[in-house]
Amino acid sequence: MNPRMKIQLVPPTERCRESFLCGLREFQHEGLPWWIGGDLETAEQDFAAFVKMKLADARLRTGTHVPKTHLWAVTEGKFVGRISIHHELNDALRVNGGHIGYDTVPSFRGRGVASEMLRQALPLARGLGLTEVLITCDDTNPASIRVIEKNGGLLRETKALRPNRPPKRYYWIIFS
Repeated sequence: MNPRMKIQLVPPTERCRESFLCGLREFQHEGLPWWIGGDLETAEQDFAAFVKMKLADARLRTGTHVPKTHLWAVTEGKFVGRISIHHELNDALRVNGGHIGYDTVPSFRGRGVASEMLRQALPLARGLGLTEVLITCDDTNPASIRVIEKNGGLLRETKALRPNRPPKRYYWIIFS
Protein backbone atom coordinates (compact mmCIF):
# COMPACT_ATOMS: atom_id res chain seq x y z
CA MET A 1 0.00 0.00 0.00
CA ASN A 2 1.15 3.53 -0.70
CA PRO A 3 2.61 4.61 2.68
CA ARG A 4 1.01 8.04 2.32
CA MET A 5 -2.48 6.63 1.75
CA LYS A 6 -4.11 5.89 5.10
CA ILE A 7 -7.23 3.74 4.82
CA GLN A 8 -9.96 3.97 7.42
CA LEU A 9 -13.01 1.69 7.50
CA VAL A 10 -16.19 3.59 8.35
CA PRO A 11 -19.89 2.73 8.32
CA PRO A 12 -21.70 4.04 5.22
CA THR A 13 -22.03 7.80 5.57
CA GLU A 14 -23.65 10.66 3.70
CA ARG A 15 -20.33 12.54 3.90
CA CYS A 16 -18.99 10.30 1.11
CA ARG A 17 -21.86 10.91 -1.31
CA GLU A 18 -19.94 12.47 -4.20
CA SER A 19 -16.92 10.17 -4.08
CA PHE A 20 -19.18 7.12 -3.61
CA LEU A 21 -21.22 8.03 -6.70
CA CYS A 22 -18.00 8.63 -8.67
CA GLY A 23 -16.73 5.22 -7.59
CA LEU A 24 -20.07 3.68 -8.49
CA ARG A 25 -19.78 5.11 -12.01
CA GLU A 26 -16.33 3.50 -12.32
CA PHE A 27 -17.82 0.15 -11.29
CA GLN A 28 -20.66 0.59 -13.80
CA HIS A 29 -18.23 1.45 -16.58
CA GLU A 30 -16.42 -1.78 -15.74
CA GLY A 31 -19.70 -3.70 -15.76
CA LEU A 32 -19.73 -4.41 -12.01
CA PRO A 33 -22.74 -2.62 -10.52
CA TRP A 34 -23.94 -5.89 -8.96
CA TRP A 35 -22.59 -5.28 -5.46
CA ILE A 36 -24.83 -2.31 -4.86
CA GLY A 37 -27.73 -4.71 -4.53
CA GLY A 38 -30.04 -3.10 -7.07
CA ASP A 39 -30.19 0.14 -5.08
CA LEU A 40 -28.56 2.26 -7.75
CA GLU A 41 -31.59 4.50 -8.28
CA THR A 42 -31.95 5.09 -4.53
CA ALA A 43 -28.23 5.90 -4.22
CA GLU A 44 -28.47 8.51 -6.94
CA GLN A 45 -31.81 10.05 -5.95
CA ASP A 46 -31.86 9.75 -2.15
CA PHE A 47 -28.41 9.03 -0.80
CA ALA A 48 -29.54 9.39 2.82
CA ALA A 49 -32.09 6.60 2.29
CA PHE A 50 -29.43 4.46 0.59
CA VAL A 51 -27.06 4.89 3.55
CA LYS A 52 -29.88 4.08 5.94
CA MET A 53 -30.64 0.84 4.02
CA LYS A 54 -26.98 -0.21 4.10
CA LEU A 55 -26.77 0.40 7.86
CA ALA A 56 -30.03 -1.51 8.43
CA ASP A 57 -28.57 -4.61 6.73
CA ALA A 58 -26.68 -5.35 9.97
CA ARG A 59 -30.02 -6.03 11.69
CA LEU A 60 -32.06 -7.41 8.77
CA ARG A 61 -32.84 -11.12 8.78
CA THR A 62 -35.19 -12.89 6.40
CA GLY A 63 -35.42 -16.41 5.04
CA THR A 64 -32.77 -15.62 2.43
CA HIS A 65 -30.93 -12.66 3.97
CA VAL A 66 -28.54 -12.89 6.92
CA PRO A 67 -27.32 -9.79 8.75
CA LYS A 68 -24.42 -8.04 7.01
CA THR A 69 -22.22 -5.18 8.19
CA HIS A 70 -21.18 -2.78 5.43
CA LEU A 71 -18.02 -0.72 5.76
CA TRP A 72 -16.50 1.80 3.39
CA ALA A 73 -12.79 2.38 2.91
CA VAL A 74 -12.05 6.08 3.02
CA THR A 75 -8.82 7.96 2.51
CA GLU A 76 -8.68 11.75 2.92
CA GLY A 77 -12.49 11.77 3.10
CA LYS A 78 -12.84 9.97 -0.24
CA PHE A 79 -14.58 6.61 -0.81
CA VAL A 80 -12.07 4.14 -2.31
CA GLY A 81 -13.68 0.75 -1.65
CA ARG A 82 -16.18 -1.28 0.30
CA ILE A 83 -16.17 -4.45 2.35
CA SER A 84 -19.05 -6.33 3.93
CA ILE A 85 -19.17 -9.01 6.60
CA HIS A 86 -22.01 -11.53 6.75
CA HIS A 87 -22.65 -12.36 10.39
CA GLU A 88 -23.26 -16.03 9.51
CA LEU A 89 -23.53 -18.26 6.46
CA ASN A 90 -26.63 -19.64 4.79
CA ASP A 91 -26.58 -22.32 2.09
CA ALA A 92 -26.21 -19.80 -0.74
CA LEU A 93 -23.28 -18.00 0.92
CA ARG A 94 -21.50 -21.30 1.57
CA VAL A 95 -21.47 -21.91 -2.19
CA ASN A 96 -21.03 -18.42 -3.60
CA GLY A 97 -19.99 -15.49 -1.47
CA GLY A 98 -18.75 -16.45 1.95
CA HIS A 99 -18.60 -14.22 5.02
CA ILE A 100 -16.63 -11.35 3.51
CA GLY A 101 -16.79 -9.59 0.16
CA TYR A 102 -14.94 -6.49 -1.00
CA ASP A 103 -14.37 -4.24 -3.98
CA THR A 104 -11.85 -1.49 -4.62
CA VAL A 105 -12.79 1.49 -6.80
CA PRO A 106 -11.00 0.74 -10.11
CA SER A 107 -8.87 3.91 -10.08
CA PHE A 108 -7.50 2.91 -6.63
CA ARG A 109 -6.59 -0.69 -7.45
CA GLY A 110 -3.02 -1.88 -7.12
CA ARG A 111 -2.38 0.32 -4.08
CA GLY A 112 -3.12 -2.20 -1.32
CA VAL A 113 -6.63 -0.94 -0.56
CA ALA A 114 -8.28 -4.39 -0.61
CA SER A 115 -5.53 -5.96 1.52
CA GLU A 116 -5.86 -3.19 4.08
CA MET A 117 -9.67 -3.38 4.11
CA LEU A 118 -9.55 -7.12 4.77
CA ARG A 119 -6.83 -6.72 7.43
CA GLN A 120 -8.98 -4.17 9.28
CA ALA A 121 -12.22 -6.14 8.83
CA LEU A 122 -10.97 -9.43 10.28
CA PRO A 123 -10.96 -8.26 13.93
CA LEU A 124 -14.47 -6.89 13.37
CA ALA A 125 -15.62 -10.29 12.08
CA ARG A 126 -14.12 -11.89 15.15
CA GLY A 127 -15.93 -9.31 17.27
CA LEU A 128 -19.20 -10.50 15.73
CA GLY A 129 -18.50 -13.90 17.30
CA LEU A 130 -17.11 -15.62 14.21
CA THR A 131 -14.32 -18.12 14.87
CA GLU A 132 -13.47 -18.52 11.19
CA VAL A 133 -14.49 -16.80 7.97
CA LEU A 134 -15.03 -18.08 4.45
CA ILE A 135 -13.90 -15.89 1.56
CA THR A 136 -14.44 -16.97 -2.03
CA CYS A 137 -13.03 -15.69 -5.30
CA ASP A 138 -12.76 -16.80 -8.88
CA ASP A 139 -9.74 -18.91 -9.79
CA THR A 140 -8.99 -16.30 -12.49
CA ASN A 141 -8.70 -13.38 -10.03
CA PRO A 142 -5.01 -13.23 -9.04
CA ALA A 143 -5.43 -9.89 -7.24
CA SER A 144 -8.08 -11.25 -4.90
CA ILE A 145 -6.11 -14.47 -4.40
CA ARG A 146 -3.13 -12.34 -3.24
CA VAL A 147 -5.33 -10.26 -0.91
CA ILE A 148 -6.83 -13.32 0.77
CA GLU A 149 -3.56 -15.22 1.08
CA LYS A 150 -1.73 -12.14 2.38
CA ASN A 151 -4.32 -12.00 5.17
CA GLY A 152 -3.91 -15.64 6.18
CA GLY A 153 -6.47 -17.32 3.93
CA LEU A 154 -6.01 -21.06 3.59
CA LEU A 155 -7.29 -22.61 0.37
CA ARG A 156 -9.57 -25.55 1.22
CA GLU A 157 -10.94 -26.33 -2.22
CA THR A 158 -11.48 -25.15 -5.77
CA LYS A 159 -14.55 -26.26 -7.69
CA ALA A 160 -16.43 -25.50 -10.88
CA LEU A 161 -19.95 -24.31 -10.16
CA ARG A 162 -21.19 -23.64 -13.69
CA PRO A 163 -19.99 -24.37 -17.21
CA ASN A 164 -18.31 -21.44 -18.95
CA ARG A 165 -17.47 -19.82 -15.59
CA PRO A 166 -14.11 -19.95 -13.84
CA PRO A 167 -13.76 -22.33 -10.91
CA LYS A 168 -14.42 -20.85 -7.46
CA ARG A 169 -11.74 -20.87 -4.74
CA TYR A 170 -12.80 -21.38 -1.12
CA TYR A 171 -10.49 -19.86 1.48
CA TRP A 172 -10.85 -19.99 5.25
CA ILE A 173 -9.26 -17.69 7.79
CA ILE A 174 -9.30 -19.21 11.26
CA PHE A 175 -9.03 -16.96 14.29
CA SER A 176 -6.68 -18.36 16.94
